[in-house]
Amino acid sequence: MMPFMLVLVTIFVALTGTANILAAAPVAEPEIKRDLEVRAPAACGNPKFAVPLYRAFQPDAIDHFYTTSFSEWRRATKHDGFQPEGITGYVFRVQQPGTVPLYRLYNSQDTNHFYTTDAPEKDYAVANLGYRSEGVAGWVYPNPDCGGHPLYRAWNGESVDHFYTMSIDEWNAAVGIGWAQEGIAAYIFPF
Repeated sequence: MMPFMLVLVTIFVALTGTANILAAAPVAEPEIKRDLEVRAPAACGNPKFAVPLYRAFQPDAIDHFYTTSFSEWRRATKHDGFQPEGITGYVFRVQQPGTVPLYRLYNSQDTNHFYTTDAPEKDYAVANLGYRSEGVAGWVYPNPDCGGHPLYRAWNGESVDHFYTMSIDEWNAAVGIGWAQEGIAAYIFPF
Protein backbone atom coordinates (compact mmCIF):
# COMPACT_ATOMS: atom_id res chain seq x y z
CA MET A 1 0.00 0.00 0.00
CA MET A 2 2.89 2.36 0.77
CA PRO A 3 4.39 2.26 -2.75
CA PHE A 4 0.91 3.03 -4.13
CA MET A 5 0.65 6.19 -1.94
CA LEU A 6 4.13 7.28 -3.03
CA VAL A 7 3.11 6.91 -6.66
CA LEU A 8 -0.05 8.99 -6.08
CA VAL A 9 1.88 11.78 -4.34
CA THR A 10 4.50 11.80 -7.10
CA ILE A 11 1.79 12.05 -9.79
CA PHE A 12 0.00 14.83 -7.84
CA VAL A 13 3.20 16.84 -7.43
CA ALA A 14 4.09 16.41 -11.11
CA LEU A 15 0.66 17.54 -12.29
CA THR A 16 0.20 20.49 -9.92
CA GLY A 17 3.75 21.72 -9.44
CA THR A 18 3.30 21.89 -5.64
CA ALA A 19 6.56 20.24 -4.59
CA ASN A 20 7.88 23.46 -3.06
CA ILE A 21 4.84 23.93 -0.82
CA LEU A 22 5.99 21.24 1.57
CA ALA A 23 9.44 22.83 1.94
CA ALA A 24 8.38 26.49 1.80
CA ALA A 25 9.05 28.88 4.69
CA PRO A 26 6.08 29.76 6.90
CA VAL A 27 3.86 32.46 5.47
CA ALA A 28 3.45 35.63 7.53
CA GLU A 29 0.13 36.02 9.32
CA PRO A 30 -2.25 38.50 7.74
CA GLU A 31 -2.25 42.06 9.09
CA ILE A 32 -5.85 41.68 10.25
CA LYS A 33 -4.92 39.13 12.91
CA ARG A 34 -2.22 41.41 14.31
CA ASP A 35 -4.69 44.31 14.43
CA LEU A 36 -7.14 42.17 16.43
CA GLU A 37 -4.42 41.23 18.88
CA VAL A 38 -3.61 44.91 19.46
CA ARG A 39 -7.27 45.71 20.16
CA ALA A 40 -7.82 42.72 22.45
CA PRO A 41 -8.34 43.68 26.13
CA ALA A 42 -5.41 43.44 28.49
CA ALA A 43 -5.20 40.38 30.67
CA CYS A 44 -7.84 40.29 33.38
CA GLY A 45 -7.80 39.18 36.99
CA ASN A 46 -9.39 35.87 37.93
CA PRO A 47 -12.86 36.55 39.42
CA LYS A 48 -12.44 33.66 41.86
CA PHE A 49 -9.96 35.88 43.75
CA ALA A 50 -12.49 38.71 44.18
CA VAL A 51 -13.65 39.46 47.72
CA PRO A 52 -16.79 41.17 49.03
CA LEU A 53 -16.95 44.94 49.23
CA TYR A 54 -19.06 45.39 52.36
CA ARG A 55 -21.36 48.39 52.71
CA ALA A 56 -22.56 50.10 55.89
CA PHE A 57 -24.42 53.31 56.64
CA GLN A 58 -24.18 55.63 59.66
CA PRO A 59 -27.59 57.38 59.88
CA ASP A 60 -26.59 59.92 62.55
CA ALA A 61 -23.55 61.18 60.65
CA ILE A 62 -24.99 60.38 57.18
CA ASP A 63 -21.97 58.41 56.01
CA HIS A 64 -21.71 55.41 53.68
CA PHE A 65 -18.72 53.19 54.38
CA TYR A 66 -17.21 50.45 52.17
CA THR A 67 -14.48 47.96 53.02
CA THR A 68 -13.14 44.56 51.99
CA SER A 69 -12.34 43.74 55.62
CA PHE A 70 -15.13 41.78 57.29
CA SER A 71 -13.69 42.51 60.74
CA GLU A 72 -13.56 46.27 60.04
CA TRP A 73 -17.14 46.19 58.71
CA ARG A 74 -18.28 44.14 61.71
CA ARG A 75 -16.62 46.55 64.16
CA ALA A 76 -18.26 49.54 62.41
CA THR A 77 -21.69 47.86 62.56
CA LYS A 78 -21.33 46.60 66.15
CA HIS A 79 -19.55 49.53 67.84
CA ASP A 80 -19.55 52.64 65.63
CA GLY A 81 -23.27 53.09 64.93
CA PHE A 82 -23.20 51.91 61.32
CA GLN A 83 -26.08 49.84 59.97
CA PRO A 84 -25.04 46.82 57.90
CA GLU A 85 -26.18 47.09 54.29
CA GLY A 86 -24.65 43.88 52.96
CA ILE A 87 -22.30 43.42 50.04
CA THR A 88 -22.09 46.01 47.29
CA GLY A 89 -20.17 43.74 44.92
CA TYR A 90 -16.83 42.01 44.60
CA VAL A 91 -13.40 43.57 44.12
CA PHE A 92 -9.83 42.40 44.44
CA ARG A 93 -7.91 42.84 47.68
CA VAL A 94 -4.57 42.95 45.82
CA GLN A 95 -3.72 44.20 42.36
CA GLN A 96 -4.69 41.88 39.50
CA PRO A 97 -4.04 42.26 35.76
CA GLY A 98 -6.09 45.11 34.32
CA THR A 99 -7.11 46.62 37.68
CA VAL A 100 -6.60 50.06 39.18
CA PRO A 101 -6.73 51.14 42.83
CA LEU A 102 -10.00 52.28 44.40
CA TYR A 103 -8.67 54.89 46.82
CA ARG A 104 -10.40 55.39 50.15
CA LEU A 105 -10.46 58.83 51.76
CA TYR A 106 -12.09 60.18 54.88
CA ASN A 107 -13.06 63.68 55.96
CA SER A 108 -13.56 63.69 59.75
CA GLN A 109 -14.97 67.25 59.79
CA ASP A 110 -17.79 66.29 57.40
CA THR A 111 -17.85 62.61 58.46
CA ASN A 112 -17.63 61.43 54.87
CA HIS A 113 -15.92 58.47 53.26
CA PHE A 114 -14.99 59.08 49.63
CA TYR A 115 -13.80 56.52 47.05
CA THR A 116 -12.22 57.22 43.66
CA THR A 117 -9.99 55.58 41.07
CA ASP A 118 -8.74 58.98 39.92
CA ALA A 119 -5.37 59.74 41.55
CA PRO A 120 -5.49 63.49 40.76
CA GLU A 121 -9.00 63.68 42.26
CA LYS A 122 -7.71 61.89 45.37
CA ASP A 123 -4.74 64.24 45.63
CA TYR A 124 -6.97 67.30 45.21
CA ALA A 125 -9.38 66.10 47.91
CA VAL A 126 -6.46 65.59 50.32
CA ALA A 127 -4.77 68.90 49.52
CA ASN A 128 -7.87 71.11 49.34
CA LEU A 129 -11.01 69.51 50.77
CA GLY A 130 -9.98 68.23 54.19
CA TYR A 131 -9.77 64.52 53.33
CA ARG A 132 -7.02 62.19 54.45
CA SER A 133 -6.03 59.13 52.50
CA GLU A 134 -6.86 55.76 54.06
CA GLY A 135 -5.06 53.81 51.36
CA VAL A 136 -6.60 51.48 48.81
CA ALA A 137 -10.03 50.01 49.52
CA GLY A 138 -9.64 47.45 46.74
CA TRP A 139 -8.61 46.92 43.14
CA VAL A 140 -11.21 47.45 40.42
CA TYR A 141 -11.51 47.69 36.67
CA PRO A 142 -11.49 51.07 34.91
CA ASN A 143 -13.79 49.78 32.13
CA PRO A 144 -16.11 46.82 31.42
CA ASP A 145 -13.62 44.91 29.23
CA CYS A 146 -12.94 42.26 31.89
CA GLY A 147 -16.58 41.54 32.70
CA GLY A 148 -17.10 44.00 35.53
CA HIS A 149 -20.40 45.82 36.02
CA PRO A 150 -20.77 49.53 36.82
CA LEU A 151 -20.33 50.77 40.36
CA TYR A 152 -22.34 53.99 40.30
CA ARG A 153 -21.35 57.05 42.33
CA ALA A 154 -23.65 59.68 43.80
CA TRP A 155 -23.11 62.75 45.95
CA ASN A 156 -25.37 64.55 48.39
CA GLY A 157 -24.03 68.04 49.08
CA GLU A 158 -26.61 68.77 51.75
CA SER A 159 -25.68 65.81 53.93
CA VAL A 160 -22.08 65.70 52.61
CA ASP A 161 -22.05 62.02 51.69
CA HIS A 162 -20.88 59.88 48.80
CA PHE A 163 -22.90 56.80 47.92
CA TYR A 164 -21.92 53.85 45.69
CA THR A 165 -24.13 51.10 44.31
CA MET A 166 -24.26 48.54 41.52
CA SER A 167 -28.03 48.94 41.28
CA ILE A 168 -29.11 51.36 38.56
CA ASP A 169 -32.57 51.47 40.17
CA GLU A 170 -31.13 52.41 43.57
CA TRP A 171 -28.88 55.02 41.93
CA ASN A 172 -31.81 56.55 40.04
CA ALA A 173 -34.02 56.52 43.16
CA ALA A 174 -31.33 58.40 45.09
CA VAL A 175 -31.82 61.37 42.75
CA GLY A 176 -35.39 61.72 44.03
CA ILE A 177 -34.15 62.20 47.59
CA GLY A 178 -31.42 64.75 46.99
CA TRP A 179 -28.51 62.91 45.42
CA ALA A 180 -26.61 63.99 42.31
CA GLN A 181 -25.38 61.26 39.99
CA GLU A 182 -21.64 61.48 39.45
CA GLY A 183 -21.26 58.67 36.90
CA ILE A 184 -19.51 55.33 37.10
CA ALA A 185 -16.81 55.09 39.74
CA ALA A 186 -15.43 51.72 38.59
CA TYR A 187 -16.39 48.28 37.31
CA ILE A 188 -16.71 45.41 39.79
CA PHE A 189 -18.27 41.98 39.92
CA PRO A 190 -21.92 41.57 40.95
CA PHE A 191 -22.93 39.67 44.03
